[in-house]
Amino acid sequence: MTDVATKPEGVSDGSGAGDSANPATTVLAPGAENPDVQWAQVDPPKKRHLGLWLGFGIPLALIIAAAIVASLLLIGPGVRAGGASVGLMTPGMAAETVSTHLADAEFEVGGATLTGEQLGLSIDAGTVADQAHETYPAWNIGGWGQGQVSGPVAIDAEKATEALRTAVPDLYSESVNAEVVFDSDAGRYTTTPGEPGLGVDVDALAASITEALAAAPAEGGPIAIEAVQTEVEPAATTDEATAFATKLNDQADTAGFFLQDERAHGVPLTTVQSWMDIAPDPESGDFVVTPDMGAIEEAIKDLPEQVNQDVVNEEVVTNSAGDRLHVVKEGQDGYGITSTDGVADGVAESLKAGDMQFELQGEVVKFETITLFRRVEVDKSAGMTYMYEGPAAGQEKLVASYPVAFGKPGFDTQTGHFTVYGQLTQQNMGSCTPDGKLKPGGSYDYCTPNVKWVSYFNGDQGFHGTYWHSSFGPGNFLSHGCVNMTEAAAEHMYRFAQVGTEVWVHD
Repeated sequence: MTDVATKPEGVSDGSGAGDSANPATTVLAPGAENPDVQWAQVDPPKKRHLGLWLGFGIPLALIIAAAIVASLLLIGPGVRAGGASVGLMTPGMAAETVSTHLADAEFEVGGATLTGEQLGLSIDAGTVADQAHETYPAWNIGGWGQGQVSGPVAIDAEKATEALRTAVPDLYSESVNAEVVFDSDAGRYTTTPGEPGLGVDVDALAASITEALAAAPAEGGPIAIEAVQTEVEPAATTDEATAFATKLNDQADTAGFFLQDERAHGVPLTTVQSWMDIAPDPESGDFVVTPDMGAIEEAIKDLPEQVNQDVVNEEVVTNSAGDRLHVVKEGQDGYGITSTDGVADGVAESLKAGDMQFELQGEVVKFETITLFRRVEVDKSAGMTYMYEGPAAGQEKLVASYPVAFGKPGFDTQTGHFTVYGQLTQQNMGSCTPDGKLKPGGSYDYCTPNVKWVSYFNGDQGFHGTYWHSSFGPGNFLSHGCVNMTEAAAEHMYRFAQVGTEVWVHD
């Protein structure tokens, strides 16, 4: 017979299980000396309920809390942004996905398929992703699977144009640059107008792509985009050509070689234009001047002889008050250059800038102004006219004297101080017809045609040449009030006594 006993705590059965240091009491059946003992199973211990645990020891509450936090950080499932699926992504992950999706997206334009990267497309992915998260957060279950957010697509015009020209050349026709040309007949620059070409309106293309992406296109195939053609202005426009031609033409009266900011030698546009070529830059549209160094060097080889000149002083007639009455001789500065070294290079650089004023190194000698005070004296008693000249009033000297005739009785030459007020090289005096004949019923009973070198100083009285008599000197009173002179003397007076010259008539 085998007795069954309960295994005491702390007693080993040889297996090592349940060993304990606590002693236990064994109960034996009566009369048994060495019984066959087996341990009876005891009831399992009761478990302590300290909380709910799942899996690998992670509390369920912690998992729920994590799910709540994730719902706050993630975009809701099924949401699309910029045409890309961004569900259950953070805004940062979504932004990267949107950018990558746009770069990889394929668009069919004019029968050719190009990627967003080839077209130079870009989008503010960060803003679009933030908007998707703000509008369709994961915690808002009601927005799952129905969110769509987009934004404007920008385009790199230069990159897109290059890609489209290569892929769909039929959408393009070349523009023709305007040109600046020289009209030899007019002696001025003129323009040949530019002609626009055709190309794809890349701004309209970007707008169409923006609209297509906003419509959530189906995945798996290229997105068809209609190409809108537009006129493409040439790089060098007609307005730019006109402005450049005007700049050159405005220098027509100032072109030439300058010494110390003074034009020493003028050069006509007809000559300057032969020193250069003008062509538009096909990229920038700017007009580029290419100097002809051979032509420039040939033109300046005799420059010293062309530029160098002696100074010529100015001569000016004045009255006693110092007022300028007449320029007898124009003043001219003196110029002098001794070498043309470096001049050709300087001319070339000026032409490149569209400047036709070429600086020289040399000497400028300024002219001086010489004043000539002149006056005329008429002495009736002596029958003479005297002409005086000097640097100023009171310093004049007699330069010429002529015998003259005066007005006859009743037509006396009046005395007093006068000034020359008008001059004629020739006129008919008295009452004359246009052909120099006596006019019947006129104010005067005479007509003297073709009177030369007239200088009026007092009403109708003046100096003039006389061909109808040769009686001059004291006692000759033969005129109608004028001072009669030989024609040679009258011409001298005409050139000497400019308007404003003082005349003193006395007895």
